[in-house]
Amino acid sequence: SYPGSDHPALTDLSLQIDEGEFVLLAGPSGAGKSTLLRSLNGLVPHFSGGKITGSVEVAGRDVLSAGPQALSRDVGFVFQDPEAQSVVDEVESEIAFGLENTALPTGDMKRRVAEALAVMGLEALRQRSPWTLSGGERQKLALASVLSGRPQVLALDEPTSQLDPAAARELLETIARLNRELGLTVVLVEHRLERVVGFAERLVYLEEGRVTLDGPIRNVLGRIDARQKPPLARLAERMSWQEVPLSVAEGQQLVSSDASYSHNGNDSGSEHQELADRRVAPILEARGVRHSYNGREVLRGVDLAIRPGEAVAMLGANGAGKSTLLKCLVGLLRPQAGDVELAGSSAAGQSVAEICRTVAYLPQTPDDLLFADTVVDELMVTLANHGLTGDEAELISRELLAQLDLSEKL
Repeated sequence: SYPGSDHPALTDLSLQIDEGEFVLLAGPSGAGKSTLLRSLNGLVPHFSGGKITGSVEVAGRDVLSAGPQALSRDVGFVFQDPEAQSVVDEVESEIAFGLENTALPTGDMKRRVAEALAVMGLEALRQRSPWTLSGGERQKLALASVLSGRPQVLALDEPTSQLDPAAARELLETIARLNRELGLTVVLVEHRLERVVGFAERLVYLEEGRVTLDGPIRNVLGRIDARQKPPLARLAERMSWQEVPLSVAEGQQLVSSDASYSHNGNDSGSEHQELADRRVAPILEARGVRHSYNGREVLRGVDLAIRPGEAVAMLGANGAGKSTLLKCLVGLLRPQAGDVELAGSSAAGQSVAEICRTVAYLPQTPDDLLFADTVVDELMVTLANHGLTGDEAELISRELLAQLDLSEKL
């Protein structure tokens, strides 16, 4: 249990992972996946605090007595946010930093840094600043940093959450290769199961702090909660296939052998709807928006119109400019050329606080927005910024928390 919590994050959980396994931890938000992962290197309970009963043993060490400092030599931990893991301003120095803290002799340190750079394919970037790398490159740097310590266990907490599909696949292929060729035990937490199921061997599924399913990936996928199933597993269920495909290629084979499958490509009406939408005035519009970082142009004259009621998915590779455009739309960055209009008015003369009354912004790292002591206080602060206080604000906060299933977290 975490400090101040009435409910345990893990309850009577028993689990054994053998040397050399590649295990995927899955389950709904709040199921205890990250807590379990952090117990492997002693961050739970030594860093988090709280109460713990039972025992945890990793690589022959008792976690409760050893703690994170000792366990860091056996367990390499990679977080989901690569920015949270960089501490120095050069790739090569970043890898050496952890080794310096263990007082490793200089000769050994140089060899290990060179090995880690080679294994992760980062030799060409050795003198670059981590802040100039793409998301995929930075996550590979984080992996190289922990590999240089030669751990026995690799623990990864949603390492692909900020990566585009191509970068995510490349990272997972690297992790699978390390598992195969070096015999590293891999324990990985991931929400996007479709990314990982083709690489891991075993799926451990958690619900409310308990292991409810555990076994080979293909066997467990068909039995997990429908809302958590990856698209291919949902398709297999709908089509009543006996076997759950783990890749698009396997799915195609099953489709081609299924005589009942047919496809109706009729898409009538979509073009008419698109033409009708164009007659509605945009609620959010970018015109010729340009923005650069340190002389490198990221947005090059972007035009975008979003109309009332639309749900728009903005896609593209890491570094394509998605987050930069989003920040320009909400005023966190100001276009160096072009204009942004909100409900027909230019955002140029408006403060971020004024813009956020029209456009609500949720970044990929929730902690960037959270600073109050309690959940309800957090909402009350935001409502006060929108001119709502007292009983009215309290009623709104309680209604919102009820809608989002957070009433118990007040």
